Amino acid sequence: MKNQDKMALSSKYKSLVNKPKTKRGQITLDKLIKSAEKNFLANGFYNTTINNITHDAGVGLGTFYVYFDEKLSIYKYLLSQYSYQIRKQIAINVGATKDRKEAEKIGLKSFLDYIKENPHIYHIIWESLYIDQKLFVDYYTEFANSYIVALDEAFKNGQIKKYDNEVVAYMLMGVSNFIGLRWIIFDDVKDFSKIVDEAIEVLDKGLFTDK
Repeated sequence: MKNQDKMALSSKYKSLVNKPKTKRGQITLDKLIKSAEKNFLANGFYNTTINNITHDAGVGLGTFYVYFDEKLSIYKYLLSQYSYQIRKQIAINVGATKDRKEAEKIGLKSFLDYIKENPHIYHIIWESLYIDQKLFVDYYTEFANSYIVALDEAFKNGQIKKYDNEVVAYMLMGVSNFIGLRWIIFDDVKDFSKIVDEAIEVLDKGLFTDK
């Protein structure tokens, strides 16, 4: 992950949560986050109350306000965590790849692996479209901007053809998201290898014939 990405995420975290200074405080914060995630998934953002979150976390109502200003703050924090965790996992796994084609293959597999372990994030992320459209737009815009940087670098290194890399970034993000929907949410597939290979072959060899 690029340094500027880390700095932006760090700044965003600081604006959303009062970070604990002790190990015990971190444990409490983790309980609140886990409870919020559980409740948002089960009941949706609007039907979840702060009391629901603190009750399931096993802490007093006032404890919530030690860490967050409002319910929306903990929801935004979850979105930031998802963005950071997905991008971090992909960045780690593609770090040693030799070219962009291999990076796309490993990156797609990494994304699917993360989604398989955390399928609930689709529900929580996409609900943001109805809570505040800007949250939804910002989530995917941040993702795309990071992707564009990598694609620009790949073009400079002669690894991809010249296209509008914003279009390419959103196209590839769409591929990842909808493959995840089809083979994880719609049908819980255990092995993504053939699916990933097929997707990369389409990118590599193209979809259309000369006819």
